[in-house]
Amino acid sequence: MQSLTETAAMTTSDINEAARAAEREAGEAFANQLRDLLQLTPATPRFHHGHDQHRRADQLIRRARERVQDQAPIEGDFTLAAGYTATCAWHRAIYREQATDAALEYVQALNAWDFCQFLGDLVVARATTGKAQDAYFCALATRVTTPARTRTEDSPVERLAQQYTEILRLADKPHLSNHWETIAPYCVWITYRLEAGASETTWESVVSGYRVLSNGVVDMDATSITLRSTHPFDMDATPEWLTDLIEQYTPSTW
Repeated sequence: MQSLTETAAMTTSDINEAARAAEREAGEAFANQLRDLLQLTPATPRFHHGHDQHRRADQLIRRARERVQDQAPIEGDFTLAAGYTATCAWHRAIYREQATDAALEYVQALNAWDFCQFLGDLVVARATTGKAQDAYFCALATRVTTPARTRTEDSPVERLAQQYTEILRLADKPHLSNHWETIAPYCVWITYRLEAGASETTWESVVSGYRVLSNGVVDMDATSITLRSTHPFDMDATPEWLTDLIEQYTPSTW
């Protein structure tokens, strides 16, 4: 027969496992709710239709929390608002580039679908303090670095391309427009790419900014415009100030 201590231990273990299962379900529900609202598929890239999906997810969560706090929630707001601490952790560690390089590179490279899962995992982790968030991102860096190092040491690889990204803050730059909208730029990501065997570097520039309304008023809603050297129209539409930055930060060696 089992002792009372063994029975109590089993009961505690069962309770803990049930709690963890409930937390995992809550994290999945949160991630799926976010995906539905963003209208994502597993193939949706981070920058889609001129929008940074990471930023869009952050904004949706913050707005849901504001409505919950104002006692005017709409359907799904309570599920999304549960991710407020998670998006704050992302903003502090990743958006403000406080995490280690490995964690930054991993999270910034996530497509839109996987980023929602990343936030769901943060919800489950309950990293609510700065210390807990630092521990989470350190563990994340270790987790994503070890397999990469193992593959490098144990498996032969073939270089397909090289890629380099500059992230620049902007101030007092002219408004930038495309077919659909106009923005007041505040940041630009310039990604340079050199394919294996190629002699010419290509670039992709994602300019983030605040939306400029039709009456000329600058709104606080952030969006982005993407320009690529491989698209002739984008080359023609690239303003001189951006062309100068692209030339200035082009890698001199690979």
